[in-house]
Formats: sequence, C-alpha cells, structure tokens
Amino acid sequence: MQSTGRGAPDLLRSAGGVLLATGAVVLFARKAEHGWGDFALLLVVAMPALVLYGFAIVGARPDSDGSAEPWRSVLMVTAVLLAPIVLLQLLQVLGVGKLEPLETAGIFAATAVIGAYGASRGRVRYAALLGGLASLVAWLIVWGRVLHHPSPSTFRLELIAGAAVLLLTAIALERAPAIGSSEVATAGGVAAVAAGALGVFVGTFAGVLGPLSSAFSHTHNGGPNLLGLTHPSGLQNFGWDLYLLVVSLALILVGSKVRSRGLGYVGGFGALLFVYSVAAEVTRLESGKAHTSSLVGWPLALLVLGAVGLFAPMLARRQA
Repeated sequence: MQSTGRGAPDLLRSAGGVLLATGAVVLFARKAEHGWGDFALLLVVAMPALVLYGFAIVGARPDSDGSAEPWRSVLMVTAVLLAPIVLLQLLQVLGVGKLEPLETAGIFAATAVIGAYGASRGRVRYAALLGGLASLVAWLIVWGRVLHHPSPSTFRLELIAGAAVLLLTAIALERAPAIGSSEVATAGGVAAVAAGALGVFVGTFAGVLGPLSSAFSHTHNGGPNLLGLTHPSGLQNFGWDLYLLVVSLALILVGSKVRSRGLGYVGGFGALLFVYSVAAEVTRLESGKAHTSSLVGWPLALLVLGAVGLFAPMLARRQA
C-alpha cells in the first residue's frame, strides 16, 4: 500500500522533469532564431539541466537492487540528454563560432563524464549507458580527425576498437564492483554490432536511392550518378556477415549468462540485421549481382549448424 501511495508523486516528478526539459528545448529553438543573446540561451537550457541533475542526485538512496528510484532515473537521463545542448551553447558564450571536430569530441567526452558521475553518485544505471554511447561518439570523432576521412573499413576497425575499450571498462566496473557495468557493456555491444552492420545500412540506403540516382543522372544529360550509390563497392561481404552473426550470438549468450537485458537486446537486433542481410542478399546486390534462389551458401550452412547445435547434446548424453 505504501508503494501505491508513492506512485502518483513519482509519476508527477517524472512527467514534470520531462516536460520541463522539453519546454526548455522548444523555447531555446524558438528564441535562437529571434535575437536572444548567447548567455540568455545558455540559461534557458542550463538551468533545467542543473535542476534535474541535482534532483536526481541529492538524497539518492538505492533500491534493493542498488539502483536509483525510477523517477530519479528519468530525471537523470533527461539531464544527460540535455548536456550536449548546454555544452554547445556554453562554447558559443565563450566565443567559439564554428565547431572543430576535436571541440565536438570534447562535448561528447564531457557528456560521458556527466553520465558516469550520474551513474556513480545517483545510482542511475541508464546514465552509464548514455555515458558509454557518448564516449563512443567522442572516440569516433577523434580518430576520424586523426586519420582524416577514414575509409569504411577503417571506420569499422574504429568501431571494433571502441567496442573493445567499452567492454574492458565494463569488466573493470564489474570487478570493482561499481554500478553500470552491464550498461557500459551494452554500449560496447552497440559498437560491435554497428561495425558488422555498416554495409547492411549502406546497402539498404543505396538500394532506396539508387533508382532515384539513376533517374537524376538521366535528367542531367547522362551525368555522373548521384552520390555514386548504385553499387557501394561491396561494403557487406561474407566476412562481415559472418562477423555480425558471431558477435550477435556472443552478445545473446553472454547477456543470458550474466542476465543483462541490454546485451541480449543488442545481440538480438544484430541477429535480425544478419537475417536481413543474407535473406535480401545485400552482399550480392552491393556487388551488382542479381538475387539467387540457391540452397547452397548461407541457407544450407545455417540449417546444418542449427541442427548440429540442437541435436548434438542429445546424442552426447545417449553415448554417455
């Protein structure tokens, strides 16, 4: 009965925090176009962010599972999502006009720190997830600046390296022990899956815009294909399909072992992307080839491996 009595105030706090942040962003967007000064605009987004962050941290007492109360989690997540806007406007106040890549990376790195502190001090697990994703963005921007427009293959390696760093960080948090290890691992899983699925997204994007690109080129006296999207150089191949399958299955298995829903969800989404890739034959389409109805290849391999994995333990028990 006591928890029921607390339900309405908690819901009001959660809804109030989200509405306050939403109103601040809307006001910021409108007044940015109508002559408000940089400092006034900073106050518009900074004050709600600080209020929500403070409410989420001050007096935080973890529940039985070590997490913050649900309404505190809502306020913390909202505050962390506001952080990049606040930091961007702060740079405007400090006289930074056009953002350079390293300055943008600094915004996301600072957001990662804010999320990490919110997870530690406020016991908000989702803040660790946002912090991990923000640090991944900062990582990619920094290496993109260092390598000067890296190729898709290099970008994939950056994602894999970022995933490794996040997963190692999650292991360190788990051994500490500290809150947020599962959520940081989930951010690493996102990076790992994204590396394998990059060609799937590009292939789908090219498949949609390819006909438009061809039509555009015909209407311009046979000029070059718009954005060169007809055949995106086979970004998705057998190796990346195999990588995507293995990583997705590993995330699902590890997630079930350590009881991490985030890892399971990311692994499941990666598995769906793999199914789409091999069912739609993205690899062949990106190479300019037509669909095939052959059983040989992924269909046969998946059926055989699935049957072996399902029935091999039963045969081993009978022999024992």
